[in-house]
Amino acid sequence: MRKLPACVLMMTLLLCACQAGGGEVSPEEAALDLRDTYQALAGWNADVDVTAEVGDKVFDFTLAARWRREGETVLTITAPEMLSGITARIAEGETVLEYDGAGLSLGLLDGKGLTAVSAIPWLMEQVDQGYMAKCAWAGEGGELLQITFQDPEAEANTGTEYQITFQREGYALSSAEVSVDGAAVLTARFGNFTMELNNNETGNGENLG
Repeated sequence: MRKLPACVLMMTLLLCACQAGGGEVSPEEAALDLRDTYQALAGWNADVDVTAEVGDKVFDFTLAARWRREGETVLTITAPEMLSGITARIAEGETVLEYDGAGLSLGLLDGKGLTAVSAIPWLMEQVDQGYMAKCAWAGEGGELLQITFQDPEAEANTGTEYQITFQREGYALSSAEVSVDGAAVLTARFGNFTMELNNNETGNGENLG
């Protein structure tokens, strides 16, 4: 992403101005701190409720997600029963989707290879290095941090856009929405979220913000 350094520089200057004034932490500052937190993680575990629209079909399922920065990320569908057992194993940019030893495809969500099951690592790629187009506090009491990631060169409502929401305290993943050309194609809600630090300690993120 060629414009990412410029984006980071712009937000850094903004943060300096906010700190100089001694005001409340801005969502832009929190977003940069969140990125540092996730880049330091070894991985995380969560249950993820997913709704995906693939063409004229809608899939609702629950994933047991085990994301790892290094090694193998494993995403297993646990519900509904008819899809239970479908597992995606992702390592070094390769994805293997298995069901009783056979490959299975749920179809593409965009023209770049995004699928309903493999969306999790795509979300994490945005958290790691995506272009932060907008950062804002959300929720009734501002208890959430919402970040919108998109191609910096794309026009409004074109291309793939990721809106990811985190808990303000601890930065645990809360929800995500993926849209293509302005239309939502996938939503995800995260539960039982735990982080794994590089020293193999785990936590729910409460002390990582």
